[in-house]
Amino acid sequence: MVHPYIINTFNALILIIVGLVGYFTQPTSPIIALSLGFLGILLLACSYHLHKHNRFVFHTVTALTLLTGALIIWQIDPETFTWNLRNALFLISGVSCLVAVGVYVGTFIQERRTRDNSIYKEDL
Repeated sequence: MVHPYIINTFNALILIIVGLVGYFTQPTSPIIALSLGFLGILLLACSYHLHKHNRFVFHTVTALTLLTGALIIWQIDPETFTWNLRNALFLISGVSCLVAVGVYVGTFIQERRTRDNSIYKEDL
């Protein structure tokens, strides 16, 4: 299983890139598009604490990523869905967040099953 801090770093970088692409490709340059980039920077800042196995940060990042993924997917209207850049960026960032949450939960379950917390001891 991949370490959660690696998945968090990839997810954060995807959110930063999608936020910047959304900001610079729109003719009006909506400032709300930078919110994904800001969230990506916040998640990237938490990667160090995930590497050190801080449980509070782990649970906070998981909840924040799940909420973000759900809200991003919710922005897509299925009745008027067309394949354009806006919807593609929403899908990329939303699926990235939901996959990251799946890996976080899978890692947590795997670590609980061993009960000796020896899964990721080599990187401490």
